[in-house]
Amino acid sequence: MLLKINKFLSSDNVSLIVNENFAINDEKFLEETCIDKNISLIGEIFKTDDSVIFSGKIGYTLTDECARCLQEFDNKIETKFQAAVVQKEDMESDEVQMVIKDGNIKMDDTIKQLIYLSFPMKSLCDKDCKGICPDCGANLNNEKCQCENSLTDPRFDKLKDLLK
Repeated sequence: MLLKINKFLSSDNVSLIVNENFAINDEKFLEETCIDKNISLIGEIFKTDDSVIFSGKIGYTLTDECARCLQEFDNKIETKFQAAVVQKEDMESDEVQMVIKDGNIKMDDTIKQLIYLSFPMKSLCDKDCKGICPDCGANLNNEKCQCENSLTDPRFDKLKDLLK
């Protein structure tokens, strides 16, 4: 994806609103990450005295597995970012950089980098997901298991005698 900003850079405008939807065509990347190829990019590009900054967010859908119930679901992810728009990439810099060439920003590598950085460490299909029964393996979101709900920590079994 190319973002054409040469008119903006040569104008007196201080900011440029960006609202783009595009598709990633890298099949290897899509297969590796399990994301839908449609990506949304919303943000604003600002000119300052000595630099150009892109502040925005990307949105995409990830086919993910719930950490509690192990069911596959579509995880809609939005992540905010801030990137410096530079003429030449500085490999020693810690910030996200977008390289501008001939008034265009090639977004593909930056978007892939932002997607990798935004992957959730633990995904839940629902914040109230009940998970699976540790005894019989039933999905507690879909069915009530028939197991005895008296699973306790054996180290505390002696304390039950105190209640009698």
